[in-house]
Amino acid sequence: MDWKNRWTFWGLVAVVLTLISIPSAELISAFRDYSSLAIGWQPAPLKPTTVSFVPHDDRMPDAPALKPVEFRLKAAKAESVELVGDFNAWKPGLLKMKRAGGGTWTVTLPVRPGRHKYLFLVDGNPQVDPGVETAEGPDGRRVSLRLVK
Repeated sequence: MDWKNRWTFWGLVAVVLTLISIPSAELISAFRDYSSLAIGWQPAPLKPTTVSFVPHDDRMPDAPALKPVEFRLKAAKAESVELVGDFNAWKPGLLKMKRAGGGTWTVTLPVRPGRHKYLFLVDGNPQVDPGVETAEGPDGRRVSLRLVK
């Protein structure tokens, strides 16, 4: 075999190996992603940020702007505190509060102006906001009421 044929042969082998390795790398990456999902890996939670809302819907030009409202509860012995209300369809697990100094729990969220009904879930048990007006909630129990202007 002469040199020209050897270079052609090994060049062809290099091209074939390169073409074979590209899909293999994609398959390995896909397998890693699947195995991470299968063992229960979850991405890091999103960090809280400041939210600003600019309506882009031409059908609602007079929509009121969202206002940031801080909710606070003093519960020094609580392990977890969540906020549920008409602004999140009363679904637990969506608005977890953070522990602040002195046993106080806080969360700030944007809500539309108006009257909003809400409850705190202290270690899973519903609790009204002490010292604020109450009203009848969706299931007939007393809930806290906040007016946002």
